[in-house]
Amino acid sequence: MSSSTDRAPFASPGAARRAFARLLKIPAAAPTVRPERRHAREEDGLVVEDLCWGSLDGERPTALVVSPARREGPLPAVVCLHGTGGSRESVCAPTFGVGEWTPHGGTVPHAALLGWGRELARQGYVVLALTQRGLDVRGPDTNDQAKELLVRGRTLMGAIVYEIRQAVTYLQSRGDVDPARVGMTGMSFGGITTFYSWLVDDRIAAAAPVCGGVGSVDVFLSRGKRGYHGFYWWIPGMLARGDQGDFAAAQAPRPLMLWAPLNDIGMPGEGVDRFLDVVGPAYEEAGAAAALAVHRPPAEHEFTPEAFAAMRAFFDTHLKP
Repeated sequence: MSSSTDRAPFASPGAARRAFARLLKIPAAAPTVRPERRHAREEDGLVVEDLCWGSLDGERPTALVVSPARREGPLPAVVCLHGTGGSRESVCAPTFGVGEWTPHGGTVPHAALLGWGRELARQGYVVLALTQRGLDVRGPDTNDQAKELLVRGRTLMGAIVYEIRQAVTYLQSRGDVDPARVGMTGMSFGGITTFYSWLVDDRIAAAAPVCGGVGSVDVFLSRGKRGYHGFYWWIPGMLARGDQGDFAAAQAPRPLMLWAPLNDIGMPGEGVDRFLDVVGPAYEEAGAAAALAVHRPPAEHEFTPEAFAAMRAFFDTHLKP
């Protein structure tokens, strides 16, 4: 099998973005959006807005936008993406911290970090928490949707990334957002969709995938548990053009943070090693070694308060003046 180090680097950041957009089978150009604000309320010094908009295949993505009720000048913004068992509501829960959350359609609660998006808003960010396609109330599930799109010559990851990019378009249109300071983060499923959105969209000024299965698809094939990731994770033809590290290296010096626990089932440690072997030198060559922050605690696949603290510090560094 070939490795990332066997492939020629992309000629430019734009070439890498366009190549990845072609793999996702979506336009490279930023999508338009016409949002509908369904209602808004103020609580605890924050404004909470409920939005929806039209997207591909007649889909209607829904999002919560949480922002400080009082501000001075435009603020940085962060798109916050939940994992498989979460939702926009779990991300924007009123209380921040580890608690119990019962997924849509489930009966057994599980421990999860709740309210982390709302906590970012309390710290001076405009936060958009998007319910991702195929998860929570947006059925059918990801595997069913991916199968149909594949036979129609498309990819589910592309459809998901398209919606996320619409969220970026919307945030940049808001008067309370500095359009040059839009970041993105997410846990697990939301981590990989964060990473792939960052690869194709240079409007995302900084990205922080948490336990997102970011490292090396090539390594995962040989050392990971293939059944762990659904169809959405596998991008047809990707390794013929480049591994995750090849695409990320081309984006240097744009800030990127990985929270990649050593015992994360979603990506073997060897995959993260391979990623860093390729991406680290690219950031060093760009004179931006500090813009690549990689945390590798001896932990499992979970969003912890420590991960949140690292992510917040990363955004404070790269998105706040």
